[in-house]
Amino acid sequence: MVKILYVEDNEDNVYMLTNRLTRRGYEVVSARDGEQGIAMAASEAPALILMDLSLPVIDGWEATRRLKADTRTRTFR
Repeated sequence: MVKILYVEDNEDNVYMLTNRLTRRGYEVVSARDGEQGIAMAASEAPALILMDLSLPVIDGWEATRRLKADTRTRTFR
């Protein structure tokens, strides 16, 4: 099963998209802020990350920069 990390702080969006993706056979894990998203990207090793850009703690722009700069999360399997 393909794992997707969804980094989003709006619970309604998380609920809607998670339901749609799981019905289509994807495993979805979610993070509520950029800091948690960075940590989960390293620990969960998702095939795809869907990143909101307006997030608390660390915004999506900075979180993406950090993920691309880290050799553990620069590319996924």
